[in-house]
Amino acid sequence: MYNNGQKLMNESNNCDTSEFEYYSNIIEFFQNPNVNKETIEIWKNKSFIELMKVLERKTSRKEFVKNAILLILSLFEEHPPDIYTSRGTNVNSLDHIEKKSYISLLKTEFADEIPN
Repeated sequence: MYNNGQKLMNESNNCDTSEFEYYSNIIEFFQNPNVNKETIEIWKNKSFIELMKVLERKTSRKEFVKNAILLILSLFEEHPPDIYTSRGTNVNSLDHIEKKSYISLLKTEFADEIPN
């Protein structure tokens, strides 16, 4: 992935620093008002290719690659990748009885998941 001709993902010894720089560069590109849709598509595709190369070199970076892809999709896609974004009921539109009912239901669902 490139920004102003510089490679964003370097092979530094400090993975946290390079990941932070990578995420920062994604956000910096997103905030750039001087890019058009075609440039964004090209940048996204190059980013995905670069991330796959990172994954080929270091499988231990799987979480980083997944999170970077999610960040890119979340920022640059017209339709969010989370299918639940526009589904459901706004909690502020529920009356007191409905809220209590949902809270009770959630407690019973999570009670089975909590280890004793």
